[in-house]
Order: sequence, then structure tokens, then C-alpha cells
Amino acid sequence: MDCYNCKKKFFVKRNFLTLFETKKYYICNACRKEHPIKLSFETIPLENYNLYLVSIFQAVYDLNLESYAIEIARIVEYFLKNKPEYFLVFIEKFKLDDLSVELLSFVADCEKKSVLLICCELKK
Repeated sequence: MDCYNCKKKFFVKRNFLTLFETKKYYICNACRKEHPIKLSFETIPLENYNLYLVSIFQAVYDLNLESYAIEIARIVEYFLKNKPEYFLVFIEKFKLDDLSVELLSFVADCEKKSVLLICCELKK
């Protein structure tokens, strides 16, 4: 298979039980180790509700986010199933400043829910 990030060929080790599975892998182990997923959580109080920030990567990497498509989908699916009381927003790159906090406060007031924002890269 070809890594979506570094474009190198890699092979997936299989055993007898997984020999005929057709799983797709988009990223090699070297890129996965170099750019690990580390979730970080922040809470920002808004006027009437709260803003919960979940950042998937702790640093800003120059990588193809499609290589982490399966992992990001699982994270978003987890929050959709287990946190239905929040208004969920997913953004690849998010810059935290006063204007974005005001906008999310307006969204929280319109929806009458706290906002859960999931982003891949958080810039402050």
C-alpha cells in the first residue's frame, strides 16, 4: 500500500486469522510514530453555555489529513454517540481568537446547547 502522507510503499503484517481481510490502511507506521494522535481538551466559558475544544493533534504538522481518515472518523463518531447534549462542530484547522469565540457563543445561544468543537489543528 502507499502511505498518503510520505508516499512510500509499506506492507501490513498479517497472520493466519487476518490473511484474507481487506482492510485499507492509509498511513505507514513511521508516519504514525512521527505524527501521533494526542487528544487535548479545553473548556472555555461563554456567556450562557460552555465551549469544549477537542484537539486531535497537539502540534501543527504538515501532513495529509486523509491519512488519518479512519481514526478521525472514529473520534467524531464517539462524540456523536456519547455526547448528544452538545452541538458538535468539526473543523480541520481552527484559530482560537476573540472573533471565533464570539461566533461560537452566538451559535450556542441559537442552539441553546453548549458547543463541542473538534479540530485537527488548534492555533492560539
